[in-house]
Amino acid sequence: MSTATATDFVELTTPHMPQLFRIGMRLTHQPSESQDLVQEALTKAWASWGRFNRDGSLGAWLSRILVNTFISRCRHQKVVNTAAARSDLVEHLFDVRRLEAANDPEHCWHRDDLSDEVVSALDTLPDRFREVVELVDLQGLPYREAAQQLQCPVGTVMSRLHRARRLLRSELGTFARGYGLGLAASA
Repeated sequence: MSTATATDFVELTTPHMPQLFRIGMRLTHQPSESQDLVQEALTKAWASWGRFNRDGSLGAWLSRILVNTFISRCRHQKVVNTAAARSDLVEHLFDVRRLEAANDPEHCWHRDDLSDEVVSALDTLPDRFREVVELVDLQGLPYREAAQQLQCPVGTVMSRLHRARRLLRSELGTFARGYGLGLAASA
């Protein structure tokens, strides 16, 4: 990649850093883990910078990479935790998706947006709740900007987000515990 492209990447991604760190904190609940997650996501974004559609939303693209990176880390951690069982190890080693990822690693970063379980849980939410989750939790918008986009008061955004998260916790509790996410179990 040329120096001009690197300069473009830095200039265009820098304004999105606060949003990425907010999303990272929501996912990891630890500043150092959030920083590591953002750094890994930016590395992946840089590797795919030539394929970024300039007409699209850079913030949404970076957020998606960040969320996918987090999901991949969770999946990896589950594999590490369960690799002692031979059947799990064999299944892990010969998983078709992992073999495809080994042949084309850059493509696999962008292939899966969210896990099927998360997509299914989001689909069960009423539209007014799902919209708020997508804007605040997935895109990282502040409450005020989400309220402006939805044309409703900030308090309504906060209330809908609280109710949506409670519904998602209920829907995804077992799934989250399977990945060792204890906060989902206690919430």
